[in-house]
Amino acid sequence: MRLRLTVRDLEPTDFGELDWSGGVEHQRALAEALQAGYAGEVAVLVIALANGRLVAVGAVDFRSGPDVGVLSMLSVHEHLQSLGLGTRLVAALEKRARREGRTRARLRVEHDNPRAAALYRRLGYREVGSVVESWPVAGGRTYVTLSTVLERDLGA
Repeated sequence: MRLRLTVRDLEPTDFGELDWSGGVEHQRALAEALQAGYAGEVAVLVIALANGRLVAVGAVDFRSGPDVGVLSMLSVHEHLQSLGLGTRLVAALEKRARREGRTRARLRVEHDNPRAAALYRRLGYREVGSVVESWPVAGGRTYVTLSTVLERDLGA
């Protein structure tokens, strides 16, 4: 199946289309990233179907240093996974990082997400470490997990 897709910047009016992407806390993080985007610190991209429906979202953060873009908040609609959308999203975020002068891309993947880890490794990402991460979840709780840090040279 071939999908006609558009990759573009997230707009404030898009949030109603992203209810599938990870709940209120994820939406809040996307809103904060969008706000940082106005200062040129972060780029938040979405992938839309021909009918305008959003099916993937992710960000690249430029605040970690002059040579690295940190990819985050990567999400593909669960009904459209394994169709190449994740690959296309990562490529678009890497392209934006290159355009901003970054020579490396870095991302983190949770230890219990082997499908995503396999995708990133297929795309040329290599393990450079691990980190304990936490973020707020529903009910005022905090989720804690171990993530693998992966990196890729964008010059290749």
